[in-house]
Amino acid sequence: MNYSLLRFAWASMVILGLASSCTTTVHLEALAPASVPMPPALQRIATANRILPDSRRDKFFDVMEGIFTGEGPMVDRAGAEACVLSTGEALMRNSPRFRVTPANLQLVGRTREFFLPPMAPDYVRKVCRTSQVDGLVVLEAFDSDMQLQKRQEERVIKEKDKPDRKVLVTVVHMDMRIVSGFRTYGPEGIVVDQARQEDHLGWTSEGATYQAALAGLPAPERCIREVALRVGDQYARRIAPSYVPLSRNIYTRAKKNAHMQQARQCVQATDWSQAAARWQQAARNLNHVVAGRAFYNLAVYEEMNNRLPEAIDYARKAAYTCQMRPAVAYLRVLQDRQQAEQLVQQQMAGTAAK
Repeated sequence: MNYSLLRFAWASMVILGLASSCTTTVHLEALAPASVPMPPALQRIATANRILPDSRRDKFFDVMEGIFTGEGPMVDRAGAEACVLSTGEALMRNSPRFRVTPANLQLVGRTREFFLPPMAPDYVRKVCRTSQVDGLVVLEAFDSDMQLQKRQEERVIKEKDKPDRKVLVTVVHMDMRIVSGFRTYGPEGIVVDQARQEDHLGWTSEGATYQAALAGLPAPERCIREVALRVGDQYARRIAPSYVPLSRNIYTRAKKNAHMQQARQCVQATDWSQAAARWQQAARNLNHVVAGRAFYNLAVYEEMNNRLPEAIDYARKAAYTCQMRPAVAYLRVLQDRQQAEQLVQQQMAGTAAK
């Protein structure tokens, strides 16, 4: 199986401005390499949550922390669970690199220390044998921090048949920050990757009073969950080649050329092979604008079909033979994609098809 094949989202193609614009946009997806390559022997994995209180004292501190920060008791635990679920779902949905067990393991081991020491290799191997996996992706640190800022701003109220009047409103901005720590354990039970991650999101609300503005903000537990989902997805992309969205422009007209106009109609009907045939004819035009745009479109068409060498060849013709500036930038993009694809193939070596 060729894991570098693009996934298309034809329904996402933007054709609304086709009649009045010279270009339209096509959306697609391609595998991007992982930041950290994993051992080839690591094929089957399970995700695990190690952020569980292991004593009444820890549970007490979790509740007190939630009360004093205004986040509510045990919200970090719920956020940690969402973070682990997000990691597993992202690995299953966005990457063919691993076979992920649907079970999310719960490993007790929390202390008041933020980032736990690595688990013993013997223990990791035992858990892996029991779960029938080669390794574990474990959340071992998780903490949230909520900050509120308020300010007053002036608003102009317009009413019919009345003069404009100014009122003061209170604006409240909430920033939710999460710091997490992940470890991935390989087949030998040792750590093959460790990462401390930080992310945050903000929400703003306004009202006549501070309390009214606060009431317009989402609940802290919902905010923690949203940030936690992002953090989990980020770690999945760190260790596994994952699909990323791409967008490309294609030209729909050039100097009222008949072949380009016919290709435009084929694009509207999503008949890409016929569109490519028309672009091939337009590429023979002696006018460099017509030929350049046709070559450019053919490069996009070849990329859409994951034929990067052919796409690079057409982009090079558009850039250098037809002196088309946008094609120079697109050529660099394609060359970078080709290098990334080679890296993806190395990272996917030995991976069985899902």
